[in-house]
Amino acid sequence: MARAMTLILAILALGGCKKEEPPSFSVATYNAGLAVGFVPGAEDRAAGTSDAVAGLNVDLICLQEYWLPEHVDAVSTAASEFGHQYFPDPDAGQDTGNPACLDGEVDDLIACIDEDCADVCVDQLEDCVFGSCALDFLGLPKDCQGCVMANVGNDADEVQATCETQSTSWAYDASFGTGILSKLPLGDIEHHVFESTTNRRGVIHTTVESDIGTFDVYCTHLTAVFSALIPYPRESGSWEEEQSVQVDDLLDFIDETATNPVILLGDLNTGPYSGDVNLGEVEDHYERFIDDGFESAYVNETAECTICGANPLRDAGPSDNAIIDHVLLKDFAGSFKAKRVLDKEISATSCDETIDAAHSDHYGVTATLTTEE
Repeated sequence: MARAMTLILAILALGGCKKEEPPSFSVATYNAGLAVGFVPGAEDRAAGTSDAVAGLNVDLICLQEYWLPEHVDAVSTAASEFGHQYFPDPDAGQDTGNPACLDGEVDDLIACIDEDCADVCVDQLEDCVFGSCALDFLGLPKDCQGCVMANVGNDADEVQATCETQSTSWAYDASFGTGILSKLPLGDIEHHVFESTTNRRGVIHTTVESDIGTFDVYCTHLTAVFSALIPYPRESGSWEEEQSVQVDDLLDFIDETATNPVILLGDLNTGPYSGDVNLGEVEDHYERFIDDGFESAYVNETAECTICGANPLRDAGPSDNAIIDHVLLKDFAGSFKAKRVLDKEISATSCDETIDAAHSDHYGVTATLTTEE
């Protein structure tokens, strides 16, 4: 009897032993889509989205589209477990101070907005302007166009008052919209600013000492390549050319500053065709990262879109799918697992109506890195 009891206890002891998890470093990238006036329900979604971000079980998060100070405060408070946080200050340094539009120059546009878009709420104003008043907008000088676009989220009278008295080149008071949340201490932080239009763009660089080694971490959000419906508000160039310059600048900056394995996180607004993903977003720009020695922790793991036609916040066909949110690795010799997160449907309020939504018009990506094969 004693022998049998000893055997049972030994079996129970063995059964209770769990395999110890290997050391790892986990990261995430997430575009929260809190672009008021551009993505529906941004104001209503902000609190819940921030709570969802705070619930991610990772060591470090690169955030995009936290444009407004109150939204930054919301995620900073919700994610207090991430004790090391950095959001770059807004930077309007390239504004000239001269009025972007001459007196009366936007009168026709304002008249059209007053006639066709008077009953439209802020979430629908941009679509109404480009749908009903496109000719009036396109007739404006480029600097004036840029100012009008930069004041997304403001009503028509505010736009006119602003653009006829000052030069406002940047949306959301020149916020970059990016930030890092980390449970691990951050090394020295530098913020490199890109040339950009309408939205300020840059890259945050820091180092992190993890259980599997030290990494150079870069967090960014590159210019989107808009369709012809959103014209490029400069006399020369294009959205695609602007992003191309940023890719070169980013790669050069990484080459100059990285001394450890590199993790590049963010909405790069470029990506490959892959599996069920049927939209290659300026794919040649993405390939320049691969040619430079980066590999994708996510594209190699799954073919799930991160910006998806089926997302209820997207005005697209159900099969219009792309991967533009990335975790890219360079000079990392270990293994990794990646997955899509924050992709559940929710309800939100937009224009005083309850709508089907998600936490963002993007889905997030997490990756867990380990040195074990």
